[in-house]
Amino acid sequence: MEINDQIQIFRNIFNVPRETIEKLERYHELIVSNQKKFNLIGKGTLESIWIRHFGDSAKLLKRVLYYRKKFKTEHLEIIDVGTGAGFPGVVFSVLVNDLKIKSDISLIESNRKKCNFLELVKIELGQSFKIFNSRAEEIRNITGNIIFSRAVAPLGRLFNILVNLVNKESVLLLHKGKNWQKEIAESKKGWQFDYNIVKNDIVLDRSGGVTIEVMNLLRK
Repeated sequence: MEINDQIQIFRNIFNVPRETIEKLERYHELIVSNQKKFNLIGKGTLESIWIRHFGDSAKLLKRVLYYRKKFKTEHLEIIDVGTGAGFPGVVFSVLVNDLKIKSDISLIESNRKKCNFLELVKIELGQSFKIFNSRAEEIRNITGNIIFSRAVAPLGRLFNILVNLVNKESVLLLHKGKNWQKEIAESKKGWQFDYNIVKNDIVLDRSGGVTIEVMNLLRK
C-alpha cells in the first residue's frame, strides 16, 4: 500500500489534525533517513510504517483517555518500556501534546544508539518526553499510572521487567500477538492480576493480536 494511502487511513481512523500528521510525517522521514545507521525497525515494515507502527501506537489513545477519566486525573504519568525507535511512546507524545493533554512521558530503552535517535526526534518534533538509556529492571523511584510495552518479552517475563514501575493505580497496556491466551495462562503461574482484552482493528492488524490491559499486578 502506498504511503499516502496509509496516511489517509490513519487520518480516517484516528481523526487527527493536519499539524499532527505533519509531525508524524517528519518522524517518518527521520526513521527512513536514520534506519541504516541505527537499525531502528525491521526492514520489512518500512513500507507499512503508518499502519504497522504509527497506527499500532495510536490505537492506545482511546484507552488511555478512558483511564484518564477513570483515574479522575488531569495529568498522566506514562512510561514506555523498550520503546526502540519510539513506538508507541513518540507517537503517543505527539498525539497528547496536540490534544493539549497534560502528561509526563518517559521512554526507556537500553540500546544507546536508539536513545541517540530518540534525542534527535525529541528536538526535531519539539517534544518534551524524557529518555532513559537503561534496562527497566534497573530503574528505581519512577512509577506510572499508564505503562506501555510493545514486543519486548513474553508476558510472565515482561511482568518481572515492569514490576518496579507499577503503583497501585497502574494500568499496563501491552501489545500482544495471536498467542496472547497462552501467555496469560503461563504468566498466572507466578503472578496474579486483573485484565481486559481489546482486539485490534482489522484495518490495522489481521494477525489476531490484541492489547492486554493489566491491573492490580502482584507477584504470587
